Amino acid sequence: MRDPRLKKRMIIILVFLLIFFLTSYFLYSVISPDPSCSDGKQNQNEKGVDCGGVCSPCRDLSQAQDLVVRENSFVFGGNDTYDGLIKISNPNNAIGSPLFSYKAVLKDELGNVINEKIGKGFILPAETKYLVLTGFPVGQNVNPAKLDFEISAVEWEEFTQYQKPQLSIYSKRFNLLSDMVGGEVYGILRNESGFDFNLIKVNLILRDANNKLVALNSTQMNAVRSGDERDFKLIWPYQLPGEVVNIEAEAEADTYNSQNFIKTYIPDQKLPFQSY
Repeated sequence: MRDPRLKKRMIIILVFLLIFFLTSYFLYSVISPDPSCSDGKQNQNEKGVDCGGVCSPCRDLSQAQDLVVRENSFVFGGNDTYDGLIKISNPNNAIGSPLFSYKAVLKDELGNVINEKIGKGFILPAETKYLVLTGFPVGQNVNPAKLDFEISAVEWEEFTQYQKPQLSIYSKRFNLLSDMVGGEVYGILRNESGFDFNLIKVNLILRDANNKLVALNSTQMNAVRSGDERDFKLIWPYQLPGEVVNIEAEAEADTYNSQNFIKTYIPDQKLPFQSY
């Protein structure tokens, strides 16, 4: 390179490039987060993304404990029908099921099938909840003896942090109808969570002094926003098989279904109480 001016110019350019790259590297090392076991990157000798290596292994969902049926019973539902009550619990503290299938079969004392219902449900980690199955048709003079219940095709999801919606029910009361046949329950649902829901379901379980099932019912409420209160009234227009002493009311919202949220508050389409 014979031209000293060109040589000098090249040296200046190289010095500026060196300074630029050194400055960029320094700034990146300062502001970039340290590798962690929850950064979603395979950057710590993990066998999979954030699994194995220096990070703890991902939970094997095949090792999840089965859902447990705590109660299955039935009661007369009026007009030659019976209603079924299933109480299930999830023994897994960090694993929930967004979808499972079930089959409920009403049988007589000889084991003959009277009627059956199939459906789908969901359950959060460590949750115990009711399934209220209304309207098993039966023929006249047919007396059910037992209700069999089976759970199948359980899908599992792991949670690291989640929030169960705070849905509370207040001012529950039972009244006999004016003609002394049947009764009604009144209550108030309050959405104490920070979420607006398209649909909330309320299950009602009425029991006598011996905790025996007297009546079942359920209702749904639409577009319940955070802080809203909604009153409800459910009626049983037939003679109940016992005296109502205890009212259990359970409200639930399907938090696995993003379509059940009215406003979009979910960053990157990820629920705030879920971690995959």
